[in-house]
Amino acid sequence: MATPSSAPRAPFVACRAVSTTRAARSKNTEWVRKKLWKGEAPGLEDPYTQRPEPEDPSNLPEEALEFQPRTDKTPAAVLESRLTLPPKRTEAASEKELASSDPTYVPATEAEGLEEIGALNTWWYQEGHWGEESEFRGFGSAEKVVDKDVVEVYLRQAVVEALALRETGAFSQWATKKWREGPRSELDQVLAAEIQVQGSQASLKGDVAAIAQNLTAESDEMEATERIRPEEAREMLKTWDASWKGLVLDDQLKFALRKRLYQLTGTLIADAKLGAAHTVRHVLTLASKKSQPKKLAELLETRSDVQELANVKVHSRKIGPIDKETALGRWKVIEEELTKRGLPVTGTAGMSKNKERDWISGKI
Repeated sequence: MATPSSAPRAPFVACRAVSTTRAARSKNTEWVRKKLWKGEAPGLEDPYTQRPEPEDPSNLPEEALEFQPRTDKTPAAVLESRLTLPPKRTEAASEKELASSDPTYVPATEAEGLEEIGALNTWWYQEGHWGEESEFRGFGSAEKVVDKDVVEVYLRQAVVEALALRETGAFSQWATKKWREGPRSELDQVLAAEIQVQGSQASLKGDVAAIAQNLTAESDEMEATERIRPEEAREMLKTWDASWKGLVLDDQLKFALRKRLYQLTGTLIADAKLGAAHTVRHVLTLASKKSQPKKLAELLETRSDVQELANVKVHSRKIGPIDKETALGRWKVIEEELTKRGLPVTGTAGMSKNKERDWISGKI
């Protein structure tokens, strides 16, 4: 039996040599990889030691990652404006600051040689700051047409133009654009076209290509258009039959007619009323309907029975004492006498009210 040694025994882990080199893959591992994959197997040979460095994850889209904030905080609408905007306000350095930075600075004692600039309230009245291109131009006609016969003529013009664009295949492209208003010769050419209605379909008999070409040509804002007089409109209506008014309209054609009629006559049909219209006759009824007067005085002025009354006079506003005295011819005399006495002609001129009346009534 061996005697135990007095020296301590070294641990087993310390006796084993540790190597940092990768162990060679066995043949079994290679065989399994070849069976699982045809050709070269994807991925790393040793996924434990050859891990790729993780990328910095971000949930932001590429546009946000590539975005670089602007140093200039001016709004984009101001930068893209074609108007000549006032310059930015800057604050000049004080006399002490200039003297400290420049020892040779001498303050001015007179304003000779200084450039004078206008105030901001007169900026848009200066030359070059607001031109004709900046003036507002409405889409609708500035002169509203109220005669029913003239409205019917312009409605027929709109129907012919819309059908011409539809037959030439340009209706979908020009339905939402502004149509050109040509001279009187082009208007006569449009009105000379014949509308043939067969059931719910309509066709034009005339130079359709020329009508569509004139309608889509480049418009000249300075080109003057001759208006149709009521007498001419009545003569034109006698030469047309009423079959074109029975044309059934779809939604696209209805809104195109409403837009063109607003451009020619200044009459805008409300969407709620336009939705209930189905034929050209319905649109004509809505467009030629006279608007109700905004004031009662305007309504009474149109009534002949009220105008014939000798003891009744209609005014558009409340009649005051000055109006009554002016009608009698005494206001000039009253004004002269008040001026001689140094009294205000109108108002109290800051003087207090009469207190005697308040004493009598017991308010004070």
